[in-house]
Amino acid sequence: MSVQGPVLDRALLDELTQPGFRLPRLINWLMTEVWTMDRYRAVGQKPAEYLLQGETLVHHRETLLTLAGESLYDELAAAPPPNRSIRAFLDQYPGASVVILDGCSIRELPRLAELAAASGRPILEQSYGFAAVPSETEIFIGQRMGLGLPPISPSDLPGRRELREQGIQAHWIRQPTDQIRIPEGTETVLLWMRFPDMRFMDTLAATAALFDSIWDMLQTVWIRTVQKLPQARPVLVTSDHGYIFLGPGLSEPRLNGVDRPLEGRRYREFSSAEELPEKRPGLWIDPARRLAVIAGRVHNRPQATSPSNSIYRHGGLSLMEMLTPWLVLGPKETQHETKNRHAN
Repeated sequence: MSVQGPVLDRALLDELTQPGFRLPRLINWLMTEVWTMDRYRAVGQKPAEYLLQGETLVHHRETLLTLAGESLYDELAAAPPPNRSIRAFLDQYPGASVVILDGCSIRELPRLAELAAASGRPILEQSYGFAAVPSETEIFIGQRMGLGLPPISPSDLPGRRELREQGIQAHWIRQPTDQIRIPEGTETVLLWMRFPDMRFMDTLAATAALFDSIWDMLQTVWIRTVQKLPQARPVLVTSDHGYIFLGPGLSEPRLNGVDRPLEGRRYREFSSAEELPEKRPGLWIDPARRLAVIAGRVHNRPQATSPSNSIYRHGGLSLMEMLTPWLVLGPKETQHETKNRHAN
């Protein structure tokens, strides 16, 4: 695989010397140059190659920023814009539906946009959202959804009083092939699909080839979620966190060992009796929460009898763990509307 090193280095030099916030420029780069359908087509429409090439580009740029001691991770950990919550979306689009694809990152956004077009749903907004810190599902539910929920498992959402009182009907979908029935005229619908998280967390998820099946399975997931929703209502497709791919050469050896104070995990909360580790490249500290989180392209080494072989990780503070898809779709078009749009 050829990655244009000199060109990338000049771009990085510009990035390191420009004043102001880093994150908006990095996100623009990710969404317009790295994770795009053009790049997918350029690698022969091979999902695994798209994954490898994109993660190589992200690794190179993010690692230099990490080692430079940049404030990138303070920006990533900051509270997201007010309009980036489920509650804010539902306030903007009353009666709309929400689909949360557990573990989906901005890497998969071009595939989701492709599926939206194929299903006749116009894209109203194609952007990005944020995971919580640490990038865990329960923390996202408690901190980022804006629905007044505590940190709970998504499997508990269907029975929550907080959702019923807001007129939200929640469904947790265990498998991509599971069927659900949504009655016509039902209130706001929230679908939480345990995919692709269930595949990334597999202890045998040890190669890039896994991404081929995830890319393909997203079509089935789309049919079981978005296409089951009321067609006359807008839909938000988003996620709780992404995944970083830490295949060979895609973690930074100069950051090895930063996970030791975390006992090999991607984050750890420290008791008041314990001393917090010092902030350093690869380790982000929140003293108020007594929280330490891996920051950047770090391959943590779990201290367990049988540590997972998976090279897809979440829980930390890196671009691919923190940035999620935010895809707002309009009501499904009629055949007449679709023909007119293509004619114009």
